[in-house]
Amino acid sequence: MRGPSRREMLASALWGTAAMALGTGGTAAHADPARPPARLRAGDMTTRRRVGDMTTGRRAGDMTTRRRVGDMTTAQWAAFVRAVRALKARGTYDALVGTYADGFAATHANGYFLPWQRRYLLHFERELRRVDPAVSVPYWDWPLDGRAPARSAVLSKEYFGGNGSAARDHAVIDGAFAGWTAKIPRTHPLRRSYADGETIPAWGTPEVIANMLKNPSFQVFNMQLEIHIGAVQMGIGGDLAQPAAPNDPLYWVVACFGDLLWHMWRSRHPGAPIRSAYGNVTEESRLPRYGDTVAGVLDIEKLGYHYDGAWPRTR
Repeated sequence: MRGPSRREMLASALWGTAAMALGTGGTAAHADPARPPARLRAGDMTTRRRVGDMTTGRRAGDMTTRRRVGDMTTAQWAAFVRAVRALKARGTYDALVGTYADGFAATHANGYFLPWQRRYLLHFERELRRVDPAVSVPYWDWPLDGRAPARSAVLSKEYFGGNGSAARDHAVIDGAFAGWTAKIPRTHPLRRSYADGETIPAWGTPEVIANMLKNPSFQVFNMQLEIHIGAVQMGIGGDLAQPAAPNDPLYWVVACFGDLLWHMWRSRHPGAPIRSAYGNVTEESRLPRYGDTVAGVLDIEKLGYHYDGAWPRTR
């Protein structure tokens, strides 16, 4: 297995040092895992909308609902996996990974992190919906598993699979993406390598994240959330800890929860300006690669999606 590049070492130093500085670790304790996929029940195919959404002139089905991984039915989870694999077969998936890797330096450790990630997730979701219009990006409520991440059902064979096999170049050998081949920056098996060997260091718990949501400064919130997401990615390791993190499909559900948290933060601080001295980002700034203004990605319902509930939620 090759040694890390200078850029990969920079990413590791950025996330690792910052996570230590903010104290994202903690004492490992039992955390109940997310539920396994539910069986399809009568009525599961119906999307209930708020009254306010019914008057916008949208056609039925235009508003996408993003769901928590553990709340998806078996059919919804299977459809998501099929759509991701279809994008992989078409070459679209690896092109998306390349977009992320090429823009890593411009979109991390500055005020573009959350706005750009939102636009990037939307890009991915729109590609998924070209395959299957019923599919949306799910999210992993990773703070609920923050005290004992390796025990999360999201990392079980029912979902994304767990740690890579040390005997097989840390390749992921179970879960929906077992046998997945990453191609950025070069071809290799999908890898995971937990930071503590067979386990993952504790990361931000619901209490820590809830406290973070209280801060009305976008600059501070954006920086802190990037650090917490970085702690998740570095803890799981392998491809997820590299500047081409979406090589691991697990990236999307980690990032999607970050987007939900930003939505929750904005709902609590609706008048807070979106400004950051890091990158000189304002609402008029244009997102790298996409060209949308930051202001253009602030309203998720105008972008065509919403979440299945507010956070925090109980199991």
